[in-house]
Amino acid sequence: MALLDVRNLSIDILTAQGKIRVIDKATLNIVDGSIHGLVGESGSGKSLIAKAILGVHNENWIVTADRMFLGNIDLLKLSSKERRKVMGKEIAIIFQNPRSYLDPSKKIFDQMREVLPEGKSKIHFLNKIVSKSTHKQIIKELLHKVGVQNDQEVVRNYPHELSEGICQKVMIAMAIANNPRLLIADEPTTSMEAVTQAQIFRLLYKLNQLHNTTILLLSNNFGSISNLSDYISLIYCGQTVESGSYKQVLNSPMHPYTQAMIKTILNYDENLDHKSQLYTLPGSIPPANQLPIGCRLGPRCPKAQRTCVTNPTAVNYKGHVIRCHFPTLDEK
Repeated sequence: MALLDVRNLSIDILTAQGKIRVIDKATLNIVDGSIHGLVGESGSGKSLIAKAILGVHNENWIVTADRMFLGNIDLLKLSSKERRKVMGKEIAIIFQNPRSYLDPSKKIFDQMREVLPEGKSKIHFLNKIVSKSTHKQIIKELLHKVGVQNDQEVVRNYPHELSEGICQKVMIAMAIANNPRLLIADEPTTSMEAVTQAQIFRLLYKLNQLHNTTILLLSNNFGSISNLSDYISLIYCGQTVESGSYKQVLNSPMHPYTQAMIKTILNYDENLDHKSQLYTLPGSIPPANQLPIGCRLGPRCPKAQRTCVTNPTAVNYKGHVIRCHFPTLDEK
């Protein structure tokens, strides 16, 4: 059963040069209780899709979709006030660069206390009912849940006094305080060292397994999230180019962009020559106001032909969705 069903999402941004389409008919179908990876290079539009789902976009955005449901909630029909009620309780987000989103003028304890439910003598916390008077205990348990052991020291500090990894764990603790149904993690390990990255990914996996939290994991690193995800969607220049289960995408990639992303994953079992050149897809992702006509991967695609000047339509092969004129079907 799909928890989040987004079909043909388009985002147009009004600029001084006119209207620019940055997301073009993107589709996401996130199964309840799963981890869904949304992968693409920086600038592909992953964060724009997340903001459209959350409803935190700017006034110069024009967001349209055939369908945007969270369970049985039609997100497109919600007012701003109604959308804010959904935020935190039904959907929560973990931003990249956590220090940018934590209040630098408040200590961690005060910021965490603000996200706890108010107005009731009893509140729900991770499927348990506890008294409101136990905020300190709840915050302690939240921090322990995300792997912060020295909680008494952490809550007394300001964000700038903590490491990037601890700040990210604090943000995750704040995000799960209301036990949301959907947790969106927007590149949660950006600019972190490998050990801290592994800790954050293990934490997200435990949240999914122990509390059945559905996670939409956004990343530009295919290798770091591929083994964590149950389902994977790849996005390029605002278009979802391939989507399917982990086995479908990894074992039988059909789109040239997916095949290129898989080739960038380092295989340490192979004997690489000293200072050998790693694989990269030629070219770079174009800016939003200079997108090519038709298939947006066309100028970089090794399989591009004349037909690619027309926009390909998405085709479903037994749950494996592909948007390409020349998919690799012989490997299916």
